[in-house]
Amino acid sequence: MATKLNMKLVNRGEEAEIYMAGRLDVQTSVEAESYFEQVSDRFDHLILNMEDLAYISSAGLRILKRTHIKLNKKGGMLSIRNVNDNIMEVFEITGFAGVLNFIG
Repeated sequence: MATKLNMKLVNRGEEAEIYMAGRLDVQTSVEAESYFEQVSDRFDHLILNMEDLAYISSAGLRILKRTHIKLNKKGGMLSIRNVNDNIMEVFEITGFAGVLNFIG
């Protein structure tokens, strides 16, 4: 089975929301990292809507960490919305739950 990640950007002016669906893993991480790099250059506040994200691996966590650091350095913020229980458990186990900004 091929791994797939779909991302859709919604421009909200000074912030952007990325709707994510599929898997953020080692096979999709190169494309995702390039995409996040471009979007975080354009926007200071980035919201990741993970409602349809089924899985995140350590490669995906590295991308979130790099994006979080990059946005913080320029006074911006990475926010997470609509996290399912499985991904939230990964965030809690790895300590990301205490670092990331979760919004309703």
